[in-house]
Amino acid sequence: MFKRLLALSFVFSFIPLITVAAEKGTNTELTASTSMKSHDERLDRGEYLNRIALKERRLSADPSNKTLLWDLMQDELIAGNLDKAEKYLKPLLSDPHYANNALYTQGVVHYLKGDYVQAEALFRKGARDLKSRIKLLYIYYQTGQYSKARELFDDDQLKSLSKNDIALLTLMSSFGSAQPYRLDWKADKAVLPFISMNNLPVVSVMVNGQPVNVFIDTGADLFVIKSEMAKTLGLTSQASFTGTYAGGKTAEINHSRLQTLGLGDVTLHDVPVDIADFPESWVFTDERTGKKIDIDGILSTGVFHQFLTTMDYPERQLVLMPRRKISQREVSERDGSHIPFILEGTHFMIVKGAVNGKEGMTFFLDSGLDDPDASILLQKEALNYAGLKLQDGERYAPDDNKGGLGGGGFAVTRLPIDSVSVGALHQKGLTGLYGVLPEQLYFTESGMILDGFLSHQFLRHYKWTIDFDAMMMTFQ
Repeated sequence: MFKRLLALSFVFSFIPLITVAAEKGTNTELTASTSMKSHDERLDRGEYLNRIALKERRLSADPSNKTLLWDLMQDELIAGNLDKAEKYLKPLLSDPHYANNALYTQGVVHYLKGDYVQAEALFRKGARDLKSRIKLLYIYYQTGQYSKARELFDDDQLKSLSKNDIALLTLMSSFGSAQPYRLDWKADKAVLPFISMNNLPVVSVMVNGQPVNVFIDTGADLFVIKSEMAKTLGLTSQASFTGTYAGGKTAEINHSRLQTLGLGDVTLHDVPVDIADFPESWVFTDERTGKKIDIDGILSTGVFHQFLTTMDYPERQLVLMPRRKISQREVSERDGSHIPFILEGTHFMIVKGAVNGKEGMTFFLDSGLDDPDASILLQKEALNYAGLKLQDGERYAPDDNKGGLGGGGFAVTRLPIDSVSVGALHQKGLTGLYGVLPEQLYFTESGMILDGFLSHQFLRHYKWTIDFDAMMMTFQ
C-alpha cells in the first residue's frame, strides 16, 4: 500500500535540441525545440553509455567538430554526468552559434548543483527567453526571493506559462514583500521525537497555533495540509495545480500560506503550503498501543530546505539545526558515508548508485514511499540496464483507494533485487517495484535519466543528514 503521493509537482522544461547543417564548413544554423531528440527513443542507460563511447572516439579524431561536441554534451547530461557535460560546454560558450544555448545549459548544471548565485548570473546573462525566465522563477523559489518573481515575465510570456508555473508564480507573488520561512529560534536546535514509526515517522507540530500530527516525506515539496484541517484553520487557496502520483494518476492541489509553523524550538513565519485531500486508506497507528493517529499534514523537503536537517531513524527523532558553518562542519566531520546529491526541479534530491552492481544509476530519495516490503521503485529502462526481468516478478493492481493521492487501479510488479548501493551504503536481498512511477518521470526537468526512487524501507536504517549548502548527505 502506498500511503502517499509520489510527487506533488514535476514540470518538464527540457534543454533545447540543436539542429545543425550536415556538412562541415557550412554555415551552422541553430534551432530550439521543447524537447530533446533522445527523449523520444527512451533508451536505457547502457545504450546511452554506448553512444557516449562512440562519440568520444569520433571526437578524438575530429576535436574541432562543435556539432559532435554539443551532441556529446547532451548525452552526458542525459546520463547525469554533470562534470563531463560542463567540460564539453566550455569551448561552446565562445562560439556564437552555440553561446546562448550553452550558457543556458551551464545555468541548468549550476542549478542542479545548488549553486543558485552562479545559475542566476548565467540565466540573466543569456537571452531574455521564456525558458531562462522560468529557471529564474525556480531559483527565486529555492532561495526565498519571492518578490523578484513578479517582474520576470512580459505579457506574452505569461500566456505561454504552464498551469503549474502560473500557480507557483501566483503563490510567490501573493507574498508581496513578506519573506517566506522567516525563522524564530528558542534554542540552538529543534528536536522533534517520532510519535510513531509504524510505517512512516510521525511528529507533532503547531500550525497557526494548533497542534497537528504530520508524517515525514521528502517526496513532497511544500508543507502539506489536509483539506479538512485547512478549512478548520480558515486557509484559502492562492492558486491550484495538477499533481502527478502513483501509476501516473493525477489530482488537483491548492497552494496557500500559513502564518506560523512551529517545529519544537523553532517557528517559521509565512510558510507556503499545499492543501490536498488525503485518501481514507492513509491510516496511521501507534505501534505500541495500536490506536489510530489522526494525520493532518506532511512535513516536506520545502521545510527541510530551511535547515541542516537530520532524520535520525535509530533514535526516532527529527533534528533541525540552523544552516551555519559551525553546524555544517560538525556534520562533515562525523563518521559515516558522505554522499553528494543534486536538487532537480523544486524538491527532487537525487543521488547516484547501483542496482545489482550496475553503477551510475540515479535515484530520488523519497522517504514517504512506505510499501511494507519495497526498498526501490524502478523504471522499465532501469530494469533493462540492471538485467531484471518482469516475468520474474509478481504482478498485481492496488485497489482504487490504495494508491497515492490520485488513487489506484494501475498494474504493479514486485521484483527480487539482489543489491542496491549508494556510495558506501549497501543493502542486499531487497524487493523492488515496477509500474508505480509515471513513465514521463524517466527524464527529469533538465533532461537527465531518473532510474528510480529509493523508499522509506531503504532509508529507515540510518541517521540521515541533509546539508543543502554543501549539497551533501551524511548517513550513519
